[in-house]
Amino acid sequence: MKIIVTGGNGFIGSNIVSNLSKNHDVKIFDFKKSEKLNNKFIQGDIKNAEHVINSIKDCDVVIHLAATLGVINTEENPVMTLDTNMGGTKNVLEACRVNKIKKIIFSSSSEVYGEPVKIPMDEKDKPIPITTYGISKFAAEEYIKAYAKNYGLQYTMFRLFNVYGDQQATDWVLPEFVSKAIKNEDIIVHGDGTQTRAFCYVTDISNAFSLALDKADGQLINIGNNTEPISIKELAHKIIRIANSKSDVKFIPFEESKRNRNEIMVRIPNIQKAKEILGFVPQISLDEGILKVIEKQKSTIS
Repeated sequence: MKIIVTGGNGFIGSNIVSNLSKNHDVKIFDFKKSEKLNNKFIQGDIKNAEHVINSIKDCDVVIHLAATLGVINTEENPVMTLDTNMGGTKNVLEACRVNKIKKIIFSSSSEVYGEPVKIPMDEKDKPIPITTYGISKFAAEEYIKAYAKNYGLQYTMFRLFNVYGDQQATDWVLPEFVSKAIKNEDIIVHGDGTQTRAFCYVTDISNAFSLALDKADGQLINIGNNTEPISIKELAHKIIRIANSKSDVKFIPFEESKRNRNEIMVRIPNIQKAKEILGFVPQISLDEGILKVIEKQKSTIS
């Protein structure tokens, strides 16, 4: 297939591009260039509607990941977040319509659910997003449904849960903890650390996108690894153990950190739908994934 990946030079995007390039003709649309990938590259901004339309010609599938990310970044820059994640998605959809693209695969987020009504979180649960990022992703989902209804565009939408990997920036919790651990520095945990997450390694995530190329039409699906939910304080201690670190775990109140928002305490996905429709089964255990992150970070400082 001929595939274009918006945000293809980002952490998740670059893994998807690397995986799909083994069997498909893949090009990247991103505002930043990367030397890591040798694919056809188009530098651009999804907020530029005309450029997006011209860039998505002659493709079979659009994988749309380009977005404004990060809890602190999106809360401090709500207008930019909405413009990019909602307006940018509308531009991508319009480009799909004009160019008669067969299908779009969209990267949404577990943030759409907001405070869960039950655990594990199910695709049938009512979305109640409480963050700018969650709101922007939910609105983007609704744009996609509207284009599907009005113009016949086929889609698959993934709500991703806590993706991590060895190329992820240390702005994110797991690689941040690893960075501190290998330097034997204190690991800072916000609140009491009982907030619980289910982490999914990025290669498992990229495999889901590959599976969706010719499956899951018209479907909204949770993608994550629900086999090893863990509290944030337990995660810190696990990383210290695996890294053989001398770090200590320190706790600070949310009010004293930049994450001064209502924290969602438990976020664990039900992935039964992904298993049934895609045949998606996560392969990388949490210990194995953490070790990969440790080894990668150590190699960059040695």
